[in-house]
Amino acid sequence: MDQPRFTPSEAEQFEAAATEAEYGYDVEFLRSRPKKKGRPRELGDQTGVVIQFRLDPDRLDRLDQKAAATHKTRSQVIRDALDRDLASA
Repeated sequence: MDQPRFTPSEAEQFEAAATEAEYGYDVEFLRSRPKKKGRPRELGDQTGVVIQFRLDPDRLDRLDQKAAATHKTRSQVIRDALDRDLASA
């Protein structure tokens, strides 16, 4: 099996992480850090529900273009479009 090829920057990051791990971690420091699990919430205080669905390549490309142009995530673009559609229903 071939070894993965990393950029010099990636290799440097891996080496730094390995060196840090070899020295060990301050357990008390890790325990004192704020507990944040998962991705940051974009839904305020509400817990979001994950819904999976399939998109054809053309729709995915258009979604990515819209997200990049508006500086939003795919999820936010989809939520905005759904909100507009449901408001007109």
